[in-house]
Amino acid sequence: MSCGSPKHNTQDTPAYSAAVEARFVDDQNLKKELSLFNKKIIAAKYIESLAVGRATVTISEIDKYYNNHKTEFKRNDDEVVVLVFKGFDKNTAIKIKNTLDRNPQDSEKSSGVITQHKPVRVVFKKGEVRENLANRLFSTKKNDSFIIQQNSGFTVFYVLEGFKKGTVKDLVFVSDEIQAKLLAIKKHQLKEKIIDSLGIEYAKP
Repeated sequence: MSCGSPKHNTQDTPAYSAAVEARFVDDQNLKKELSLFNKKIIAAKYIESLAVGRATVTISEIDKYYNNHKTEFKRNDDEVVVLVFKGFDKNTAIKIKNTLDRNPQDSEKSSGVITQHKPVRVVFKKGEVRENLANRLFSTKKNDSFIIQQNSGFTVFYVLEGFKKGTVKDLVFVSDEIQAKLLAIKKHQLKEKIIDSLGIEYAKP
C-alpha cells in the first residue's frame, strides 16, 4: 500500500506545494522560525486592536501643524483646479458648458448642473498632463470652460482656479494629508506606550 504524495490545496502556490511534497515543512528549524514569526504577527495584531479608535486628530491640531510648516506645502509646479464632467454626448456637453460660462459658480443654474451631472474635482499639475491638454487647461481663465472629445464621449473642463509654482497651498488642499500624517504619528506613539505598559505588566520576574 502506497502512502502517496501529500494532497495539494488548489489555493497554494506552486512553490509551497513543492515544499509540502518535499516534506520541507516538517523541518524542525523551519517550524521554530514559523512559530516565532506567528507570535510576532499575533502580538502586532493585538497591539493594533488595542489602539483602534484611541488616536484622534483635532481641527486645531491640523491648523497648528499647517501654520508651523507652511513651507512644506509649496507647489512644485503650476497647478489648476478643475471640475471635470466626463462622458456626455455633444449636445449635453455644450449645454453644461454654456450654463457654467453664463452663470456664476454659486448661482442656482450652475449649482443645478453640478448637482445633476456630478463632476469630479481634479487638481492638474502642468508637468503631469500631455502638452495639448496642459495648453488648454493653463490658458483658460478662471470660471471658464472648454470641451474635448474623448473615447467615452465629450468631456467638459471647468476651471475653478489656477496657482503658480512656488505658492503655498491653502489648508483646504492639504488638511487630509496633515490629518493622515498626525494620525500616523499618534498611532505609533500610542502603540509604543501600549508595548511599554504590557512590558511592565508581563515582565518576567
